[in-house]
Amino acid sequence: MDAAAIVKRVRALRGITRKELAELANLSPSTVGRIERGEVDPTWGTLSRILSATGYQISGGTIVSAGDISALAAARPWISAILDALEESTRAYSPTLVSSTQEIAAAAARSNVKLNWPELWGSVLKNLTVSLSPFPNMTNEWWEHWQRAGWLKDGADTDDLVALAVSAGNAAKISRRSGIQRAVDAPGGWQSLARALSDADVNYAASGLVATRNDRSVANANLPVFYVEDPVDLGSRFSLSPAALGRGVLLIEASDGELDDVEAEEGIWFVPRSQAILDALAGSGREPDKAENELRKLLAAA
Repeated sequence: MDAAAIVKRVRALRGITRKELAELANLSPSTVGRIERGEVDPTWGTLSRILSATGYQISGGTIVSAGDISALAAARPWISAILDALEESTRAYSPTLVSSTQEIAAAAARSNVKLNWPELWGSVLKNLTVSLSPFPNMTNEWWEHWQRAGWLKDGADTDDLVALAVSAGNAAKISRRSGIQRAVDAPGGWQSLARALSDADVNYAASGLVATRNDRSVANANLPVFYVEDPVDLGSRFSLSPAALGRGVLLIEASDGELDDVEAEEGIWFVPRSQAILDALAGSGREPDKAENELRKLLAAA
């Protein structure tokens, strides 16, 4: 796969312009254009910058997600902070308490409120922008990519935040992550397995598209994600059979604090919705598209 095909493939998969790719990789748009047209053969260093800035790697004759969970770690504070800010603002405007971020847009509509996005985003920037030195290098690098693309600058809009989240999801596709994963059967449904784990005091958290929903404790789902400490040991301990393709529950080894801030609901433990949205964007099939729609709904109040 030559460099021109790689760059075209990156842009097609990400749905970004040459200018956006150039900003992410800290290159000039003309350089990206010349590579795409086959007018210049880039050095491996330049090609690596393009791949790392977009979260892809070469695999055989194509490119695939790098499975880089540091992208989720970098995106999570921003998604979480803006959802919290939206919820707090909606509570202030509405006499109806918002029971979850999923109800933000509905509560705002009931109060005929149009929240001030620039004001909300400015508040998030002020409260969340801190020295990057305490953060891991990979988190810093993602923030720098997104800052160059304009997604973390003053004046960024909701589309920019969605682009940031989609970028993180693409870079950290669940199927490409390096940790241990096991798809297991859940004959009584994923909620039944979740409650059995809760009853046994197992440390777990449900994530993925189903965990973004307002009715998440009762909603149906195929292959929801369960973060656990040891998928292999858990499967053996509960005699869980391997699941058919695309069915059951996907057990994923927790490796980046996914079990630190869990939320209890109807006897089931969930990751925060910010993490659930990012994991859904990192899912397969139509789940990323549905997750993007869910995120846009949550941001619709602003």
